Amino acid sequence: MATTTLGVKLDSRTHNRLKTAAQSLDRTPHWFMKIAIRELIEKVESGSKIECIIDEELLPDDTLRHSVAIRNRRENF
Repeated sequence: MATTTLGVKLDSRTHNRLKTAAQSLDRTPHWFMKIAIRELIEKVESGSKIECIIDEELLPDDTLRHSVAIRNRRENF
């Protein structure tokens, strides 16, 4: 199976939380991230919408920063 390396930028607080959570399961942060990504992909593939994935109060800010549609509109103007 071919693999691709991806980078994920995390602030120091999130990085420390990741390390602590992974250690509590006797796993590496890499393992933890792979499992988290797979689980999120499965949720989306089973029909979950963005509102089911993140807190709805955070949705307006997240959409402004991370929405592909909004990013594409900005690039075309």
